Amino acid sequence: MVQPFLAFGLWCVVFTLAIMGLLTSGAGNPDFTGTIVLDYKPFCQSFVVQTERGFMLLLWEDGTLFFGEGDTVTGPLHTQGLRSIEVADRGKMEVRVETWFADVAAAQTAFRERCGLDPSMPLAGPLLR
Repeated sequence: MVQPFLAFGLWCVVFTLAIMGLLTSGAGNPDFTGTIVLDYKPFCQSFVVQTERGFMLLLWEDGTLFFGEGDTVTGPLHTQGLRSIEVADRGKMEVRVETWFADVAAAQTAFRERCGLDPSMPLAGPLLR
């Protein structure tokens, strides 16, 4: 009869330690810094941010409206879903991080489709590295 109680007690200790380890270790700082490289406000809520890992397609949801190409943003840019990001010297905004692209051509194509832009409309400004 003592063995089941010891086994259950040991299981509880291990479970508690595992939960504490998950809560304290985390994935580190998920924030990245990027530059807005494609924007077509006020006609489209989507925009593209370039980071060191590629290009992110974001959808503006709420917050500051005063941003545009060349502005620096910081936040969890590589985590899909509704996120809060900071626009340097402008404030916070809520965005939906939709998808990631490794190259500028794919990001431009998705941006054109999302915003309903003609394929012949030039997009690649001098900000794209």
